[in-house]
Amino acid sequence: MKSLRNVLIIFFLFCSILSSANGRKKILVLHSYHQGLRWTDNVNIGIQNVMDSVGSNYEIDYEYLDTKRNPSPEYLAKLIELYDLKLKKEKYDAIIVSDNNALSFVRNHGYKYFNETPIVFCGINHFNEEMIEGMENITGVAEEVDWDGVIDLILTTRPEAKQLVVINDDKTTTAKLNKQIIKDIEGKYKDDLEFIYYEDQTIDELVENVENIRGDTTILLLTFNKDKNGKFISFQDNLELLIPKSKVPIYIVWAFYISDGVIGGKIVKGSFHGEMAARMVDQILNGTPADSIPIFKEPLDQYVVNYNEIERFKIDKDVLPKGTFLRNSPKSFYSEHKEWIHIVLGIISIATIIIIVLSRAIVRRIRAERALIREQERLKISVKHERLLGIIGRLLNASADFKHVLDDVLKLMTEELNVARISLYSLHSSDDSAIKINSRISTKGKNIVDVDQFYFSELKGVISRLKMNRSIVSNDLSNLEDKEREYYRKRNIKAVVILPVVVENKVVGLMGFSQNQQHNWSRDEISVFFSTVNMIANAWERNLLMDARIEAEQKNTEAMRLLEESSRLASIGVMAAGITHEINQPLNAIKITADSVLFWQKRNPGDLPEMFTRKIKTISEGTERIDSIIKHMRKFWEKPVDKDSESVDMLSAVNSALSLVKRQVYDHSIELISDLPDKEIRVFSNYIQFEQIVVNLVVNSIHSLDKIKKDSKRIKIKLSQDDEFGIFEIHDNGTGIEAEIQEKIYDPLFTTKGPEAGTGLGMAIVKSFIDRFQGEISNYNNAEGGASFIVKFKLQK
Repeated sequence: MKSLRNVLIIFFLFCSILSSANGRKKILVLHSYHQGLRWTDNVNIGIQNVMDSVGSNYEIDYEYLDTKRNPSPEYLAKLIELYDLKLKKEKYDAIIVSDNNALSFVRNHGYKYFNETPIVFCGINHFNEEMIEGMENITGVAEEVDWDGVIDLILTTRPEAKQLVVINDDKTTTAKLNKQIIKDIEGKYKDDLEFIYYEDQTIDELVENVENIRGDTTILLLTFNKDKNGKFISFQDNLELLIPKSKVPIYIVWAFYISDGVIGGKIVKGSFHGEMAARMVDQILNGTPADSIPIFKEPLDQYVVNYNEIERFKIDKDVLPKGTFLRNSPKSFYSEHKEWIHIVLGIISIATIIIIVLSRAIVRRIRAERALIREQERLKISVKHERLLGIIGRLLNASADFKHVLDDVLKLMTEELNVARISLYSLHSSDDSAIKINSRISTKGKNIVDVDQFYFSELKGVISRLKMNRSIVSNDLSNLEDKEREYYRKRNIKAVVILPVVVENKVVGLMGFSQNQQHNWSRDEISVFFSTVNMIANAWERNLLMDARIEAEQKNTEAMRLLEESSRLASIGVMAAGITHEINQPLNAIKITADSVLFWQKRNPGDLPEMFTRKIKTISEGTERIDSIIKHMRKFWEKPVDKDSESVDMLSAVNSALSLVKRQVYDHSIELISDLPDKEIRVFSNYIQFEQIVVNLVVNSIHSLDKIKKDSKRIKIKLSQDDEFGIFEIHDNGTGIEAEIQEKIYDPLFTTKGPEAGTGLGMAIVKSFIDRFQGEISNYNNAEGGASFIVKFKLQK
């Protein structure tokens, strides 16, 4: 079974390799010249660089026509016979042809070997469209030389040069075309240089002539491949024979001439042409038609200058064109020892990484140990705090009123926690101060000045933040305002934590923790503070709920009492109505009898003594007064007509009300001052209810004045009007209204009198009557210390 599995694996690998091989595309590179020629080898280098960068997708074959060394027709005929045997059997996906002879070969004979195969050419000298006329599926790179760039470099680096010797044979096609181009641009530089051509010479004559060149002459080496006798001269021969003999700078235009002894030039590189051709082939084999790729006709060149030569001829390198490649330039220490430096740096880097890794491991271990120690300490503190919170919880839950155990709670906290002082304050109902509920100062906090109450103006910013349910933590008071810092410094407090006490989403108090030295409050400390405050807030809430329940029960009891009293008052009202009815009969009899006697005396003057007449007249007036009072009382006890409002004369109503209470005012030794207008003031109200308002306010003033001892007790009544309201005012010089009860005096059942003196309904009734008719009531303590009430009703216009 195992052997079978191995066979399957080998078979699978073989299929994969075969599939990969079958998937690779074949490319033929056809060179005009022979292998080993520097231009040809550079083209191959450029092609290979591109192919290496795109992966192993292509398989490349190389063929060399070697026509530079063998230009004869007989050689070409034999070469065709060879390729008939060799190339007809091969199928290529693309052809790269290098230089003119290879392009001519493909044009004339390629139909036999490469029919419909895409062709990319490179290194084509003096390219024109006639060279590829009739060919399809072809593109490429023309070999263009920047002749102006070369001449400009010569003039820049050798401004003293007057003559330019052009070494170029007159036998090869390339050389002839080169000379034609030089001739075309010669006129452009005729004012700067004299062009001299060394061409129809033997190699020995050429070497001798080059050796004799001196002074202000410069050499431009082009292609001297055949001498006067037709002898082939290779590029390497040119370098070895001519360069050592020259005493003047030699400039070139092709990269295969680059060597020591040559100053350089605007160089056309075979590797550039190979790279460009290979990129075009990659495009074509990836789906781009060859005919759609434009033929590249720009120079593929670069300025290259030999540093040793410019030093030899004392040429300033700063005059070289920007981007010039400087060969043989002095190497820096880094350049000379780059490999060793890289090795040493690599070793140092590896050692550094190892050290860093080990250091980090050590640091992590130290941190882990410290964290473990901190965690152990935190757990100890946490256990301690949990025990403390448990005790505090039991203390707070053990009492119905949490205030009774606060001293024990705060004492326990100051003993267990690192705190100099703990205080608990209740926000006062007047919203301008906070009153201390309880506090505890530890021994080390003995210099802290404690306060029973502070006003918000002293800690305005602190209180405003607390009321927004925001806590305050300060290690050194630096995050507080100047006024607040000064407040605490006066009390020898250097660090604080202040937390709001929230009950039913309302801040009802605050709890402060203080130190008499700067102190960095820890997270555990603040956590315990928060937990304690929450527990106190819960106890506070329970206490408030209990107080509310007790108050509700008290109010319920009071309401039952008032219900009984109201029932009793209702009974009294019924009884009063019956009594007035019973009184009216004997009262009318007395009135009639007295009036009859007076009438008889008027008819019989002198029969009765005058004293009797006066007495009987007094009896008649008294009975009339009693009758008027009884009628007014009956009307006062009547149920008001149930309607929104009626037109009421305030003057008449006030006088009527005063007639009921005026005697009571005098009986209490109170001076009644009336400031009433001469004309009526009509407002929207109810006559009886307006009378009740006046009576209740006067009675309240009487009760207030009864509480004080004064030689002069006064109640002043004033009636007036403005553009909108009729205004009733009552002022006394009694006890006034305490600030704490200002907002409560209109609440039902609220009274400052004892249960024997008041029901707590009088001012509530006054307020309800005024609100019913959209009136207004206000009160204040006047300059005499008493209370003043202002009642307004809308005028009837």
